[in-house]
Amino acid sequence: MMKLELESITKFYGKYPALQNVSAVLTEGVYGLLGPNGAGKTTLINILIGILPASGGVIHLDGENTVQMGGRYFDQIGYMPQYPQFYANFTVQEFLDYMCQVKGVANAKESIDAALVFVNLEENRSKRIGALSGGMRQRLGIAQAILNDPKLLVLDEPTAGLDPGERIRFRNLISRLAKGRIILLATHIVSDVEYIAKEILLLRRGTLVMQGTPRELEQSIQGKVWEVSANEADMALMVDTYCVSNIKQQDGSYLLRIVDDGKPLRGARPVPPNLDDLFLHTFFQPSEGQS
Repeated sequence: MMKLELESITKFYGKYPALQNVSAVLTEGVYGLLGPNGAGKTTLINILIGILPASGGVIHLDGENTVQMGGRYFDQIGYMPQYPQFYANFTVQEFLDYMCQVKGVANAKESIDAALVFVNLEENRSKRIGALSGGMRQRLGIAQAILNDPKLLVLDEPTAGLDPGERIRFRNLISRLAKGRIILLATHIVSDVEYIAKEILLLRRGTLVMQGTPRELEQSIQGKVWEVSANEADMALMVDTYCVSNIKQQDGSYLLRIVDDGKPLRGARPVPPNLDDLFLHTFFQPSEGQS
């Protein structure tokens, strides 16, 4: 079975530790790399795809050191950056032709045809990229990433700027790509990975704080999520005092969902946790400013 091993990956920018001893083992399937902006997700991705050197640690693919593999490793990577840069005057076909040349794809026509069918853009191959919708451009980003049939597919914030319908379609595409490859999807949007990730890695301030299946991670905060009814005045006080993940107005009062290590208020009742609750419990720091 294909295996990617990250061993104590560390990265310093000057004296600032952007990543600190990140270790993980990934096998075939979809993995979510979840964390707020500034957590170190893009730095880790840039090291993984060879754009940045690590300050320490090593990455192995199927037992081989990826640095020593050189071009053999890069040939197995597909990458979609957070903000793909396209040539607006290129047609879809011209752009994919160009990317095949950059990647050294041998069977360019067959690879492009297959990629366009997969992302449902085959009828738009003659359209200029500047005329594509945001969702179509994201699908084009996936198409260029899979031209070389990569074993490792890395996606950095792939649903940024998409409407809910396009996000769902994009997630479905990712699920279909998972067979036979490792997919790492970095995001700060919980719903991007909640239903499709085999495992989720939680990155906070450059440190991997948790890794597990969505169910395992949810269970880690069992007994720490509560619902309580409140009037408007109490609701405002609770929002200032507790980590509130949701507020629902009902029958003249408010139903608040609170994430807290202890029972926060009289009348509160425990409820099953979800990944949004976990995200808040792990990353919510009222005094912190994430960037």
